[in-house]
Amino acid sequence: MDTPVVGMPRAHVRIRRPGVIGRRLDVRDEDVIEVDGIRCSSPLRTWAELAERLSAAELTALTDHLLARRRPLCTREELEVMHRRFIGGRGSKVRRLAIDLSVDGSESPKESELRVLLVMAGLPAPECNVEIFDGHRFVARVDLLYRHARLVIEYDGDYHRDARQWSRDQSRRAELESLGYRVTVVTARDFDAPESLLTRIRRLLA
Repeated sequence: MDTPVVGMPRAHVRIRRPGVIGRRLDVRDEDVIEVDGIRCSSPLRTWAELAERLSAAELTALTDHLLARRRPLCTREELEVMHRRFIGGRGSKVRRLAIDLSVDGSESPKESELRVLLVMAGLPAPECNVEIFDGHRFVARVDLLYRHARLVIEYDGDYHRDARQWSRDQSRRAELESLGYRVTVVTARDFDAPESLLTRIRRLLA
């Protein structure tokens, strides 16, 4: 378990005790919200703080969630303001990357992390959650798409192990391939060997 971090307003004395990291924080009224009667850090302030502990890919996944077009929790301009407020401090470089790499169309954390892995490896940014049609008939909504190469990249989590879902996935894949798309599937295991995954994607894009 990570060492707990306990923050105190800047005017107070920082906590000093074994097994705890004490911090003095610049806390403003807008940094605190109330959820079910409990005072909590706001989404924007939480995002700024987590930049010190998360990787660029993980923070980008969080940023995508905050900006998600279906239910946005903030705007890109608000993220920029929060970033400038803490610029130069811990996590500044990761926050800058997360803002630059974020999109409002991502729909899952692993999908976001996969996109960041591709982009940071020098590959073009794929389109996110693209709807594919055969004429006017809807065929599929794909996770990531390299349109010029007609390459679909799907992230399959444990949900796709279900027999019914697996069967639907195979029919969907067959439909996409019949329309001239190539489909490659990425799982959590691929993140254990990212270079092999990147080699595969480069080969498919070549």
